[in-house]
Amino acid sequence: MARYIQRIALLGKERWIGWEIDGVGTEIPGLILTDDLPQDDRRVAAVKEFSPLAFETCLEMNTTGLANRASAMLLDEDVEFRLDALQVGIERLRGRGQTDVPRALFTSMLGDDTQLNHPCVRQRLDAWERAGAVEFVGNDDCWLRVLRPLAKVPSQLASSNWQLATSI
Repeated sequence: MARYIQRIALLGKERWIGWEIDGVGTEIPGLILTDDLPQDDRRVAAVKEFSPLAFETCLEMNTTGLANRASAMLLDEDVEFRLDALQVGIERLRGRGQTDVPRALFTSMLGDDTQLNHPCVRQRLDAWERAGAVEFVGNDDCWLRVLRPLAKVPSQLASSNWQLATSI
């Protein structure tokens, strides 16, 4: 469980709130990891309580800003980070017995439909498909079906199935 703080402004006053997020411990846009701060940091001291926050909710929170800039292309590093987080989210869904992954999970995490054709996205999806971990379905309610645990397999080539993802 990692602790983060977030600055918010209410009625012209700055406030700091705290989150405990399970399954994370890396940099998250808009949040500050308290592990990286000195113990006497006044921002951390201003937080009265660290509220638990589900990992999936954290994913949705951090895509809001990107969704507002729908046409902005992400850097490869940003896409890779989001894909790693998405993989954790998909594994959690699979762990709860849900194998159908909706298209909305991908577009909310990546920002919009245009990001689905980013080369890093196509390579990761293709690697999962070649490893037999997923099946491309292409429907809004089941865009991807998880067949077994996702492996982080290095990919060499992108599949044409994934390149057509935004036209479906």
